[in-house]
Amino acid sequence: MNNFGTLLKGEFQRLSKYKIMQAGIGVSLLWVATLFLIGPDDAGMFLPLFVFMDVSLMTVLLIGSGLFYERQENTLKTLLITPTKFSHIIYSKLITAVIIALQSALILGLLGYFFFDVGIQFHYLIAFTVLISFMHAMLGFVFAVLLKDFPSLLASIMLYMIVFAFPSIFYALDILSTTWSYILIISPTHASMLLVELAFGEPVNGWMIVVSIVYLIVITLVFAKWIVFPNYFKKAIED
Repeated sequence: MNNFGTLLKGEFQRLSKYKIMQAGIGVSLLWVATLFLIGPDDAGMFLPLFVFMDVSLMTVLLIGSGLFYERQENTLKTLLITPTKFSHIIYSKLITAVIIALQSALILGLLGYFFFDVGIQFHYLIAFTVLISFMHAMLGFVFAVLLKDFPSLLASIMLYMIVFAFPSIFYALDILSTTWSYILIISPTHASMLLVELAFGEPVNGWMIVVSIVYLIVITLVFAKWIVFPNYFKKAIED
């Protein structure tokens, strides 16, 4: 337990060193400023979208970029010779990403609740933020395992946004009809969006909520079992 606590502390220190944590805080502050510019009449429409982007796409970028910086400095190789379980190294990074995502979601949620009178079910917001950020943190690991360098990571995240995130964003902004929701459910970002919308009091079909939760859990387990845990150690040694 002491070793795991040290790993968590080290993760926060490394993210601060690489300016990744500061960048994440900056993005959250940008969302806050944008909400005040939008005004109370439309803030309720955009707030779930901002939370969704923060806990999903920003989590992928946080994990992926952090791992590439570590790889450049051979930090992981140093950790592997310490009396620490390899799985704990991965878990510490995942938990760190979840904590940062929770912090951002709660800041935006509390802002919406107290300043814009947005109805929020915080128990759903916390639970769904943990699930969504954990899944997207695992996706960040997948990118780190499969890609060679940081520019490839950025290009892959952009492609991921175009294919998966943008259609969900268009749906949230009512650019796409509700019929698309049944098609977009195959997208992990859309499943995430539906859960966030439920937390903000939006009407969401009950069976789609169940499908979204199960889908995100299954994807997370598949990534962990067949991609991340079997390959991340090997990747660290090779690089």
